[in-house]
Amino acid sequence: MTITGEHAGYQLLPYGVYKGEELVCLAPLYFKNAHGVKMLFSPPPMQAVIPYQGFVPGKEFDGLKLGKKEAIMDLIANDLSAEVDAISPHYFSLTLVPGLTDIRQFLWRGYAPKVHYTYVIDLTRPVEAIWGDFHYKLRSKIRKAEKAGMDLVRSADISTLYASIAERFSQPEMNIPMVSRRYFEDLFRAYPDHLAAYYLYDREGALTGAVATQEYKRFLLWMGTPRIESAHAGNEYLQWLLVQRARAEGYSYLENIGANTPDLNFFKSKFCSSLGMYMEVFRKDMVGTLAEWAYSTIVNKPWLKRRVVSHIE
Repeated sequence: MTITGEHAGYQLLPYGVYKGEELVCLAPLYFKNAHGVKMLFSPPPMQAVIPYQGFVPGKEFDGLKLGKKEAIMDLIANDLSAEVDAISPHYFSLTLVPGLTDIRQFLWRGYAPKVHYTYVIDLTRPVEAIWGDFHYKLRSKIRKAEKAGMDLVRSADISTLYASIAERFSQPEMNIPMVSRRYFEDLFRAYPDHLAAYYLYDREGALTGAVATQEYKRFLLWMGTPRIESAHAGNEYLQWLLVQRARAEGYSYLENIGANTPDLNFFKSKFCSSLGMYMEVFRKDMVGTLAEWAYSTIVNKPWLKRRVVSHIE
């Protein structure tokens, strides 16, 4: 959270929600005042490359009966709303983790909802069932790649991965800003056991695929490279190898981020049979609405972005 706040240019506001003396929820919020527009997020948008965060109830929350869950959610929504009102941001947004979908307490307080999706593979099933969910053309590509013989390497070195992603994000048609390499290096140093870069090489030693993962509780395919020119289906085979690896290491779910991006759906849906869902609650006033419109329609236009916004070091 500290690394994200520093690199994204937001002030981290770490809140705790208490029931008496008992801590029932953590709520990392990120604040920024840009040209008089006050913004409050969790997580910070886009450049932080975090799909969700929001508030985090205690680990016993999932095991509670519905009535007790509702009481805690009411406490969380009430306390957070009081802090939001005190800060008085022009734009406020919480994007919650998958599974935390009961946002009624926020809706009753005037927040608007937004639904997001993610691709999920249930790794508790037999490997044959997982394989059977793949598109038949995808299975054919993977079989050919298996026969070609490739080498999967797990690494803490993100140089090659970052160079490929940076080249992709620097294209004028991309409307997502890219963060600095130092951000990822700081994260990898902080969590060497839970973040990794995977590289797939062919027999000649040429790179055919690369992806960064988050490996904690669930195995998450975090950031991938564009298709690398190769005679083999590198990205497809790489993901299949990681599905098998995650299953062998005891993960219950593999999550493949990208279900909210139309350009990625066709490729990623070939691997998955189900969608996960996560929620966002937000509130904005007229200033926040105008700032959002200005960014999406003016500042973020490809031709202007390339001139005035430097995303790549």
